[in-house]
Amino acid sequence: MSAQTPATSGFVRGFHNFGKGLIDFRFNQYLSMQLLPVFYALLLLGILGFFVALNAVAFWFSSLVGLATLAITPFGLLIAFAVTRAALEFLVMAYRIMETVQRMDRIPQQVDNLNSKVDGISEHVHSFEIQIGQIQRQVDDVTHSIAFLKPISVIGGLPGKLFRGRK
Repeated sequence: MSAQTPATSGFVRGFHNFGKGLIDFRFNQYLSMQLLPVFYALLLLGILGFFVALNAVAFWFSSLVGLATLAITPFGLLIAFAVTRAALEFLVMAYRIMETVQRMDRIPQQVDNLNSKVDGISEHVHSFEIQIGQIQRQVDDVTHSIAFLKPISVIGGLPGKLFRGRK
């Protein structure tokens, strides 16, 4: 039995998703974000190789030109690496904006679903209002009847007879 660490299982899962993405002919899954670290490393190696070749050619041409090129190379590398990083970050931001826009495209459908649910709730609230109105009318009728019967019962001494009979 081999125990997989979380890093190993994450790597295997990532490799599996990468393989599935390669054979996705409908382009439902974007590999560019998964390949970006590899692409970035290759770009940096390419830039480094370019400056090594540039220095070799400069030294082949003249030692003075080679030394001048060698002195400027760290600044050139720094600028080239920074521009490469900024360009890739721009692409990542564009990708994330695209994902946000795709999520926003789903908002009207979600609002329509909510509208239908709210309409259903509104119908229930309306039926409750009708039922509450009916109950209120019944309470008003009972209150009116009690108000009508109270003077009659006082005249006949009915409340006193009811309370004496319970003892």
